Amino acid sequence: MSKRTRVAGLVAMAALITAPGLAAADTIQGMIISHNGQTIQVRGGGADTTVTLTPTTSIQAVVGLIGARREDHPATDLIAGLAVSIDTVQNGSELDAVKITFKPGDLKTAMAAQAAMHPEQVKLQAAREKLIATQAENERRMSLIGQYDQKAVARVYFATGSVAINAQGRQDLQAIAAQAATIPGSSFRVVGHTDSTGNPAMNQRLSSQRASAVTAYLIQNCQAPPEKFTAVTGVGQDLPQDSEDMGGAMNRRVAVFVMVSKASEGVSSLPPPGAPDPLKPTPPTPQQ
Repeated sequence: MSKRTRVAGLVAMAALITAPGLAAADTIQGMIISHNGQTIQVRGGGADTTVTLTPTTSIQAVVGLIGARREDHPATDLIAGLAVSIDTVQNGSELDAVKITFKPGDLKTAMAAQAAMHPEQVKLQAAREKLIATQAENERRMSLIGQYDQKAVARVYFATGSVAINAQGRQDLQAIAAQAATIPGSSFRVVGHTDSTGNPAMNQRLSSQRASAVTAYLIQNCQAPPEKFTAVTGVGQDLPQDSEDMGGAMNRRVAVFVMVSKASEGVSSLPPPGAPDPLKPTPPTPQQ
C-alpha cells in the first residue's frame, strides 16, 4: 500500500470518528460466527459482539510476514470461522466497522471448513425451510375451518307428495357415493326440497322426510359412513329450482353435495412427538 493510500485511510477514519453521533471504540479481535446481511457477529475475549458493515468499511487481507502488503476483499469473504481484527467506532447503539483485516491463510482455512460442512448445512437449511413452509400452510388451512369446497353433486327427483326414490335416483346415489369414497376428507350435505303444492308447513315436513330417505339409502345401500353426514335438512318450498311452469318437477328434489373442508385439503404433516428433529444433524455411526 502506498503512503498516499495509508494517509487517505487515516483521514477517512478521523472523519468518521469526528462525525456527529460517532465515537471512537475498540479494536475487536476474534472469529466470525455469523454474517447476516449488513452485520457480522464476532466471538472473542469471552463475548460475542455484533458489528455493522457500512459502505465505507475497508476489508483487507494482510499479506507477508510484516503485513507490508494488503489486498482488498469483498464482504462476502467475511465467512463464519474467519479470524479477524476489526477497528470500530460507536454509532449510537450500533458498532460500525471501519476496517477489517485478516490473514489469507485464515481465509483459506475458514473456506475449507465451510466447504466440508456445506452438504450438511444445505440439508439442514432445506429441512428448516420445509418446516417453515409446512407450518405456514397448516396455519392457513386452520383459518379456513368451516369453509368447504363442493366436489360433486347429485339430485334425486320425486313424484308429487312422495318420498320414494325411483330407479334413476338409486343409480345416481350409488354413483355419487362411489365418487365420494375416492375423495379424502369428503363429507355429505343432504338438502330436501318440494314444489309449492300444499301449505308451507306440510312442505317443510315433506322436504325433511325426503332428505332423511336419501340419507338412509346412502348409508344402508351405498355403504356411506354415517359420520360422513355433516348436515341433513329440509328447506320446504323456499328454494325452487324452476318457476314451476312444468308442474314443479325440478323442485321436488333432494340435492346431495360431496364437500371437502378447505382446512383438511392438502394439510401437511409436522413431525410427530418424539420423532427425530430434522434440524439436528444425525450423529455419525461409530466405526466397528
